[in-house]
Amino acid sequence: MSTLNYKNLDYKDFRFPGEFEPQEAVIIGWPEMAECVKGYSLHQAFAQLIKIIVEEATGITLYVNCPKEEMLISCKATLEKESVDLKKIVFTSYPDGSNWTRDYGPDMMVDDQGNKVLANPEFNMYGQSTIDSVTSQLCARFGPHLALEMGYRDFVNSSLITEGGDKEFNGKGVLMALRDTEVTKRNPEMTTKEVETEMKRLFNLERIIWLEKGVFDDELTTSGVLDYVDGVPVYRSSSANGHIDEFCRFVGHNTIILAEVTEEEASTLNSHRITKERLDEAYEVLSKATDVNGEPFKIIRMPVPEPFYIHTKKGDWINDTWTCRYGEGGDFLDDGTPMPHGDMVMQPALSYCNFLILNNIVIAQSYWEEGKPESIKKLDAKAIDVLQEAFPDRKIIPFVSTALNIRGGGVHCATKNVPKAKK
Repeated sequence: MSTLNYKNLDYKDFRFPGEFEPQEAVIIGWPEMAECVKGYSLHQAFAQLIKIIVEEATGITLYVNCPKEEMLISCKATLEKESVDLKKIVFTSYPDGSNWTRDYGPDMMVDDQGNKVLANPEFNMYGQSTIDSVTSQLCARFGPHLALEMGYRDFVNSSLITEGGDKEFNGKGVLMALRDTEVTKRNPEMTTKEVETEMKRLFNLERIIWLEKGVFDDELTTSGVLDYVDGVPVYRSSSANGHIDEFCRFVGHNTIILAEVTEEEASTLNSHRITKERLDEAYEVLSKATDVNGEPFKIIRMPVPEPFYIHTKKGDWINDTWTCRYGEGGDFLDDGTPMPHGDMVMQPALSYCNFLILNNIVIAQSYWEEGKPESIKKLDAKAIDVLQEAFPDRKIIPFVSTALNIRGGGVHCATKNVPKAKK
């Protein structure tokens, strides 16, 4: 248990605002690798995302972290190719174990007097390492570093292991999270009640809405084959091992966007069938849930993307590192299928719910590019319509996120919002 470091403040006055509330900054970590698969430039995709924020977002300070000098050089060079105004970016160079700042970047809380405090939990690389590993420690220290950079001097620490991508706040005392992730996968030595008690303490919450499991696509890669398509096994390219921001988001104090798999879609793929069962269960929970005042939530349904696949070969980072990252030396995956080697067919971490909310815009993930089926284009348009319904006063900006999704993340995963502390 920790208290505020030195100010005479009452921690119970602080709250974690909803992402749809006013923001003062957003943080992005520049990726070290240029591409995961040949033909999908991670650097170019990040540069295009940064360009949208620089040119379209109002009232936002953009921080871009480049832990190494060579990364800063490559970052600036790529941004200049995309005609990004570098003077509108604050570049930092703190050590970082990854580049998914959503998950271990600073969890900033504010009160109504303009004060700021950092809620500071532990991190263990998505349940795949220990909190004292080198990579986990680099990530865990990143949040406090950036908090200090932005003027946050008070921290409240916790031994709870949790990630930003699995926490959705409504800004008024309610959190949505996955029980399978927060308890079973991240804090297995704790009971649900113990995890809930600590989350309520750390984030000043009155209520937690527990959804059981995330979408099947977001299971750990070693869990097995995602689907068989024309008799060929399809594997997940990478995943966060259970995050709610892949399928369920607060878009207002009393409004939730929840992904939906249709009956027709569920009949085409095993992964869709399993995901539909989980989303139907989530809908049942949310339709009965209320806010702290006993008011029900409005639920808006979001389509799921049409699956498409990438063919990876030796020499592609995502292929060369797949077995060493997820079970080198083992002969079988968790579902009993053989550990794959050589050429592999993979599905990126596709989602229309992994969008980023800023003061005046929403950056939406989209997938249609020249040469892809018109059905993908239609689903992209439908997803944008859903976001426009949820955010009538914001501009919805589509962003082709495939390169980020191959790496296992997305637009929301790659960014960390910093709420505005109002006086």
